[in-house]
Amino acid sequence: MTVPELIDAFGGATEFAKVIDKIPSTASEMKRTGSIRVTYWPKIITAAAERGIKGVTPDTLMQMHLDEVSA
Repeated sequence: MTVPELIDAFGGATEFAKVIDKIPSTASEMKRTGSIRVTYWPKIITAAAERGIKGVTPDTLMQMHLDEVSA
């Protein structure tokens, strides 16, 4: 899974922005750049579990970012 795919799994930038308590343009920028600040990861992991989005862990988030850097 990539960062854009993760954001889409939450229902898009607007819904993802609610998870991280930011405005939609912040989430859109994360989707565009393929990068999510580490400070948001705990909220994302918790929200993913609550919504049944499988496989969202610190390790998978880290791998998403490593894959983006390598690309």
